[in-house]
Amino acid sequence: MSLRVKREAKEAVLGLVTMTESPRPDPLGSAALRVMKIGLEPGRDARYEGGSKAAACVSVDFDVTSPERFPWNRDGTNALLRLSEAHELPLTWAICGKTAVEDRPAYESILSCSVKQEIGVHTFSHIYADAATETAYEEDIKKCIEALQISTRPLTFVFPKNREGHFDLLKRLGFKSYRGKLRAIGAPKSNQGLWNIRPVYYVDAKSLHASGLITRFIDACIARSAVFHLWTHPWSLAIGGKVDRMATDVMSPVFEHMEEKSKSGLLSLNTMGSLSEFLGPPT
Repeated sequence: MSLRVKREAKEAVLGLVTMTESPRPDPLGSAALRVMKIGLEPGRDARYEGGSKAAACVSVDFDVTSPERFPWNRDGTNALLRLSEAHELPLTWAICGKTAVEDRPAYESILSCSVKQEIGVHTFSHIYADAATETAYEEDIKKCIEALQISTRPLTFVFPKNREGHFDLLKRLGFKSYRGKLRAIGAPKSNQGLWNIRPVYYVDAKSLHASGLITRFIDACIARSAVFHLWTHPWSLAIGGKVDRMATDVMSPVFEHMEEKSKSGLLSLNTMGSLSEFLGPPT
């Protein structure tokens, strides 16, 4: 992303935070968000769990597709769980079954966290929906659920590589929510019998100096009664093989900001599954 686009993006978010509830967004903000491929919907007078004006969730794709990422996956998982406990913010973990089997200590640390985490499904073998038959996809999902060894049925599904498909199958298997590919500042969308809890911002090593920008996105979502959905991978936090800097300089202030807004009654802190249950059956 060029410096000009980054500057426009920051100005866009600042404009979003300060504008009124008018359905007509600031032209510069709209243009810059289009460059960032983030949709912008009209502000609305919605209420989420606890009567909050807006909602937030964090989803984490727990998958290791390259062997060198295993140490980063473990360190990133532990860092995110520490932040979850420090700020009482539950996370949605989209678990790839194969990674849960191969990195059992990291997976078990999620299950044993003092703040209850949501366990979602990311297939067993990181299989792509648009490249698999329904039968093959169903077998892979069921294999993942078996590997998770949890007592409750998973509510949330996250498509590997965001390659979507087989929605009828997901509905039949009892899923209620998924994370769509397209990013947007807005409310969850009903799609083919599931709630699409759309992402807003993806965190990786390029986000090192972006905590201020991310918190402005949170404020923008609050201003528009939208859902702020942050997502990442545990290994995405690694810089030079270490996750400490990303955890301390980026994720910690972002989690702190969400906690502050939650305590002030403006932001409901959810998992994707709890948000879908609050919304009820998709229409």
